[in-house]
Amino acid sequence: MPKPKTVCAYFDDLGAHQARIAIALEDHIKIRWPHLTVKLAWGFPCWSGNERIFSVIAHADRCNLQLWQGARLAGDYLRRIEGSGKSLRHVKVFDVGQIDDELIDIMERAVGLDTTDPMRVR
Repeated sequence: MPKPKTVCAYFDDLGAHQARIAIALEDHIKIRWPHLTVKLAWGFPCWSGNERIFSVIAHADRCNLQLWQGARLAGDYLRRIEGSGKSLRHVKVFDVGQIDDELIDIMERAVGLDTTDPMRVR
């Protein structure tokens, strides 16, 4: 199966469960941070301000919300932010109900870092 060439095509290719999660994440991003731009990068939707901030990556049973500066936030959200990358970390979202106040706070802080102290993404 060829990789999608647009963000819409990426979402259209998802299974129903993953699509509900991915679209809910996208809706929250559009409503709260309408200034962010979105495009495919590495085959996944990526939202950027000064640099990349979020990506949504579908897996068989969930979507991961990738946080491009997640390592800088991980210490404050030990139970939510996972991974061991130098800067990139993720939050596993198994259902729409997990898009809660804490996840929105994580996302808000990620956007804040991009605004006040953006890190160049390779």
